[in-house]
Amino acid sequence: MYYVGLTSTYSGRSHALVQTVGFLYSFVAGFLLTAVPRLTMTAPPAMPAQLTLAAAIVVSVVASEFQQFAIATGAFLAAHLLLLSLVVVRFVRRQQPPPSSFALVGLGLAAGTAGALINAGVATELVAPFWDLLGRRLLTEGMMLLLLTGVGGFLGPRLLGLPLPAPSLELTAANASAGTALLLSLVAEYGFEVAGMATVRAAIVSVTVLATMRVWQRPIVRSTLSWCVWTASWLTIAGVWLVAAAPRYRADFLHVLFIGGFTVMILAVGTRVVLSHGGHGSTSEQRSWPLRLGMTLGLIAMVARLGAPFAPRSFFEHLALAALFWLAAMLVWSIAFVFGAALRPRRHRP
Repeated sequence: MYYVGLTSTYSGRSHALVQTVGFLYSFVAGFLLTAVPRLTMTAPPAMPAQLTLAAAIVVSVVASEFQQFAIATGAFLAAHLLLLSLVVVRFVRRQQPPPSSFALVGLGLAAGTAGALINAGVATELVAPFWDLLGRRLLTEGMMLLLLTGVGGFLGPRLLGLPLPAPSLELTAANASAGTALLLSLVAEYGFEVAGMATVRAAIVSVTVLATMRVWQRPIVRSTLSWCVWTASWLTIAGVWLVAAAPRYRADFLHVLFIGGFTVMILAVGTRVVLSHGGHGSTSEQRSWPLRLGMTLGLIAMVARLGAPFAPRSFFEHLALAALFWLAAMLVWSIAFVFGAALRPRRHRP
């Protein structure tokens, strides 16, 4: 809209909050409130709690778009505390232990709590602006990375057709140690300006993803969905290493992680959830054209965004193209899976 002159300003802060809260966090909340009750054998949250959570997210997104950051960050803090309470209650009442990789999920939620508190404090001038970057990075490079690796460690092998590791205290402790080290690297870098932490973080993410997803080998299950998961895993590794190797372009190369890693993984996992809850078999994932088209358009958006800093004369043109291709990817996927036939359960003949 800024590129074509429909708006007179462009707020990178609004953009970051809208995408983090409106897109990434909506997926986080929806997935956890679907998966955690099943994994812990507890009751799903009541509808009023779900609607309250959804309303808080919408308020945060709308306020972010209008640059009302005190309201936006406060609404997100409320949403996150509600989600955290719903997850913790089910963990305490669990009838069986969650997967070992969910230690990373717990740390991701803790990172989200710290980031939400800092962001709200900065917006209301209760916290010094110096901590603003740490608050934002705790949500993206902290919460989302930990959730991606935690959920990936549980779902990834299933989607790739790999054998699942047996849950154990040793594996849980290893995941918790890796997640704690990742969080400490964020605090050291963005809170105390310690050099070299991006490299440490890249090494932690790479070891964790390679150990849980085993993407050095091609997927055993050859389907569109498995290739999306495989691609997203490698782009996650590439994104963190590009940031470490070229800190000057940190904000730009982080989009390899955001678009290539997070977006493609969300499309893949979202496809599995929609198809399985819609009563469709695994054959629906074999050659899913909406998923293929969504991933392709998303990757084009990633390339367009990466080209922006290297073409200063057409910087905003690159951002506009990236936005259009990303929106097209989301629309294609949504229309096919949310509003289309994919949501209607397949009728079985008697």
